[in-house]
Amino acid sequence: MFLVEELEIILSKSFNVPGRSGFLPGLIAILLLAMVTGMIGGCAGTATGRDTSVYSSLQAEEVSSQKSSEASALVVIRYPALIHTNAENLYVSSFAINAIGGEVPYGVQGNRQTSRVAQSIIEKSSYFAMSLYNELKSVLPEGSVLLSPHIVEWDKERNLYSRPILGSEQIPSVLTIDFNIYSFPDVNELMDAPPVTFGDLVTPMIVVKSSRWVQPSLGGLLISSPPLVSSAWRQARKEADSSFKSRLDDTPQETDSSLEFISFLRERDQAELALPLKAGGDSNQQVAAIEQYSLEKIRMNGALVGTLPEDYSIDPFVQAFVKGASTRIVDMLNSIDHEKATFFARQAAIERFDPELARVFFVQSDDESVRARLQLAEALVGAEREFLAAQSDSIYDGTYIGSYGSKMRNIIAAEYRTLEERRQLARKQNITTAVAVIALAGAVYGAVASAASTAAIVTTSGALLAGSGWALHETLETKTESKEVNRYFLARMAPAFDRQMSVQMEWLESKELITARGFAEFRNKTLSLYQSRVRSMQVSAEEQCRFEHPSFGSSGRWYGVCEDGLAAGRGYGLIMNEHGDTVEFIGEAENGLASGAGGMIVHRRGRVGATYYEGGFKHGLPDGVVRIEEPGQSPKTRLYKAGTDIGKGDTARLQSLNFALNSVATGPSAP
Repeated sequence: MFLVEELEIILSKSFNVPGRSGFLPGLIAILLLAMVTGMIGGCAGTATGRDTSVYSSLQAEEVSSQKSSEASALVVIRYPALIHTNAENLYVSSFAINAIGGEVPYGVQGNRQTSRVAQSIIEKSSYFAMSLYNELKSVLPEGSVLLSPHIVEWDKERNLYSRPILGSEQIPSVLTIDFNIYSFPDVNELMDAPPVTFGDLVTPMIVVKSSRWVQPSLGGLLISSPPLVSSAWRQARKEADSSFKSRLDDTPQETDSSLEFISFLRERDQAELALPLKAGGDSNQQVAAIEQYSLEKIRMNGALVGTLPEDYSIDPFVQAFVKGASTRIVDMLNSIDHEKATFFARQAAIERFDPELARVFFVQSDDESVRARLQLAEALVGAEREFLAAQSDSIYDGTYIGSYGSKMRNIIAAEYRTLEERRQLARKQNITTAVAVIALAGAVYGAVASAASTAAIVTTSGALLAGSGWALHETLETKTESKEVNRYFLARMAPAFDRQMSVQMEWLESKELITARGFAEFRNKTLSLYQSRVRSMQVSAEEQCRFEHPSFGSSGRWYGVCEDGLAAGRGYGLIMNEHGDTVEFIGEAENGLASGAGGMIVHRRGRVGATYYEGGFKHGLPDGVVRIEEPGQSPKTRLYKAGTDIGKGDTARLQSLNFALNSVATGPSAP
């Protein structure tokens, strides 16, 4: 590698066009550089990647028949689909500055090719996300997988951010998957080590999250590609703090969050956090740590990629990555308590229809009047889920099967041919390679030795400079000149989207057919239907009810059964002290304090993660057999007395927290 660097210095000094006195030494230097480069594989590379993902070795499992609310989806897939014109410049510059896989020369940051690479991430993420959607849709129950395309925007308050175009994220879901592909900003590095998505090479990035009650010590962050993990953690913490503050103050919650990739691009000089991590497929899966999905440059089956324009019946991306990744997702779905994962999101969804019912939701009352009202509300949210599932199918048809997919397959196949030509040239140790390197060096260094070399650059750089392949993306626009984002998105991604769609909702012994042209119209109809059928409730929850903690004081709020202004019975409570430390509790309370079976998340400001206690409580403190989860450790079952750990606990006597409605505590009481 040192010899090549020395030759590059000689090369830059030798291109002295006036008098042509430096041309011959320069040519000799280039030829020598070509030969040395061909011999040192680590410097030139042949743009190879892994044949399969680390998830490919996983054994597929059947989907468990776990009980789940009809209002909930199993998976929502979020991905970048559009860029607003006001965000394009900042998006491209942030992409170049935050390059993954190496430093990008300053001059490259304003390069038009870099801009095209940045835009191609949006285009290709939209395309490859359809493979993941279709595979999960084929193995999971009907209507349980939703797409949530995002538009990238900018404003002074939020800086660079993304927001969902459709309403999919307002539906409770067990898992949320952020998906995008990645390419290194400098196209001249295509043949070397940096991650790229070009031709048969794909570098997928994922972040998988659930409710923070699924893995309380880590805020629900389950899987992350390493470059995104710190920014994903910070965003999850920010969202948790915002949600906590909204509930504490009893104010409306913000529901939308940016894509993890956009959140990563938005950050500047943020430190990498020392987070508890574990490798994908780690045998010790019980450890409370974030599973890493390694940044993989996967090489798809070239024969399939080359024929994609004519035959896309077999998806090479499914073979290389998606099948294994979907297997891992199914495995996670089988191991997660769906009621726990969707409990708070279901409460938020119901609040849109009925704030009064949303307050009673935490009581988990078995009163018939509450059950009937809850059943109607969840049936309507379930109808919204079905409508959005039909929208997702339409997006898939337009993006993958329609004209957009056809254009993308032509581009990918053309890139593959360009890349194969480059690989062939890199393998030949003859004069052809030397001439090719002359053209490449001339383009890279901006030097023109003669008219002949200029011609060589023009005729060969199309095969050699991988950046020329990005020019193919001129056929695809990522701009939206209008703020009517939905209309432009649907026109491009889902030609048949604007048709009327109908969903049949079943409630008790009645059936209702709801027909609408768009989700906004559909929601208006579900709300009207709810208001016309809603029954009165015999149970209520006071709006001003206090929750306390022995070491936090009495400034908390309780959503649930209340007596004399204090928490009493089932419900959800939260409290914050003057230092910003927080406590969240769900379960049984007495005299304003946690008492009985429940779960408690304690977060100390400035610390990574939280401590979670589940089991028995008395006077606000763990008491009896308690399960403890802390970051980076396996959960332990301990015996507590008045908040003090006094030894090992008997798992058989643990009062487990059950999030299923009308059933919070199970098992015998601990002594």
